[in-house]
Amino acid sequence: MNLVTNCAKPFFERMSKIENYDLLAFFSPIGINALLENFPTFKQGSTVIAAFGNSTAEAVKQAGLKLDIIAPTPEHPSMVAAIDSYMIAQAKAAK
Repeated sequence: MNLVTNCAKPFFERMSKIENYDLLAFFSPIGINALLENFPTFKQGSTVIAAFGNSTAEAVKQAGLKLDIIAPTPEHPSMVAAIDSYMIAQAKAAK
C-alpha cells in the first residue's frame, strides 16, 4: 500500500459510515430507496434530510423520515439556497 492510500484510508472509512454525515440531500425518490436498501439500520437522529422536488419530498415522508429542507421553492430556487437558508436559521436559533 502506498503512502497516499495509507493516509486516505481513515478518511474513506469514516466517510463510508452514513451516521457520520450531518446532512443528506436527495434529488430523486430512487436516492431514498438506495439509502434504505444500502443502510437498512439507518436512524435519522439529528441528521438533516433535504429533498429536491415534490416526489422526492414525498418519498422522504413515506420512508418515515423527517424532511428538514425542501427545494425548489419561490424563496429557495436551488438546493444550495435552501441549505444556506436552513443553516443561517439554525445558527440564529442557536444564539
